[in-house]
Amino acid sequence: MRKLSQILPLFITILLVAGGIWLALTRPPRPEPTPPAPLPVGPALATLGTSPDWSRLQKFDGTLSAASFGRDLREIYALPEAWQPAITFDPGGVTVKHHHGENAPTTHLSFAAQDSPAAPLPPLSEIHIALDPGHIGGEFAILEQRNFQPFSEDASQIPVREGDLALATARHLKKLLEEMGATVTLVRETSEPVTDQRPQDFLPAFPDRLLAEKIFYRTAEIRARAELVNEVIQPDLVFCLHYNADAWNDPADPWAPRNHFHLLLNGAYMAGELVHDDERFEMLRHLFSRTARRALPLAQKISDVFLRELDLVPYNYSPAAPALPVDPVRPIYARNLLANRLYEAPTIFLEPYVMNHREVYHRVQLGDYEGFREINGTPRRSLVREYAYTLAQGIAEFYRENPRTSPLP
Repeated sequence: MRKLSQILPLFITILLVAGGIWLALTRPPRPEPTPPAPLPVGPALATLGTSPDWSRLQKFDGTLSAASFGRDLREIYALPEAWQPAITFDPGGVTVKHHHGENAPTTHLSFAAQDSPAAPLPPLSEIHIALDPGHIGGEFAILEQRNFQPFSEDASQIPVREGDLALATARHLKKLLEEMGATVTLVRETSEPVTDQRPQDFLPAFPDRLLAEKIFYRTAEIRARAELVNEVIQPDLVFCLHYNADAWNDPADPWAPRNHFHLLLNGAYMAGELVHDDERFEMLRHLFSRTARRALPLAQKISDVFLRELDLVPYNYSPAAPALPVDPVRPIYARNLLANRLYEAPTIFLEPYVMNHREVYHRVQLGDYEGFREINGTPRRSLVREYAYTLAQGIAEFYRENPRTSPLP
């Protein structure tokens, strides 16, 4: 028996070694890394984009340290290695190609030994806020696929239209913020597009009708708003007001199981986006302007208030989604959306309430009303007033704690 106990460990070792050799010989070879997509030669732009004025970046020369640039590039603005090969940096500075190809012109910005203080948000009595009600609504709601009517046979139901809800929310919020001392401008004041263009204007270039419609409401409309925001309104801060919705596969059961909430800042650029010269420029402009860092403390307070005051749960993106978590515990993410990319001011993009959640649908059917009504045993404002009031409360609490705000380190 003792002899067997001495031989057994050796026998097991031999089996393990033999098994390892067998696995090594029979395992299929490791696949080669997928080669990167071929880069364009010469200028490349996002849809309806225009060539950037690279000289506008020169004002950032010597304003940001190498440590801050590398940290924000990786943690907020770009998915892993997405900036290569058009952007290179070392401890001395960053060089960006204006377009791809050999001998492409470049812009070089030197890093500072330490960061220059970032401009804080102005005091509440001095700040100019732009409110951008998401989407369009009205007769355009069906076209832009923001029209939820689960009971088509019920003529009395109120369609859930994100553009209309967002505009009603913005109107209430404008009054609340003005009472607090802020100057407020609506980017969209009616259920009509800001752009003068319509889907038929894109048919020569985009012969597919559905594609032309998407170019109209997803791209041309947002670019028209960006021109208005940047050149006319020129705010200190922008809130993009949206409502969310979950996808569903069964028309007979469109209901979302969770009523969730999250906030978005600009960032998380993908490699396929940074191929575009204008998106590369816009990412660097945001990074050096520190728009996300300047908006983050306010976004954190707003998140705290929404999750404290409302029956909403935090939304979490999957690891495969083109998003980066900006806060370790709060549902605040970076995403590269056309609006928060083109708007030059710090921009906070809100996504509370799930429109195809049963409670939200029921509250839309109640319409807008003054005061409170009982919802599942709890007195609640109308949906659009609750959204506006909660956001205003978050802004008020932020400024009570930071009456004049302070520069970022």
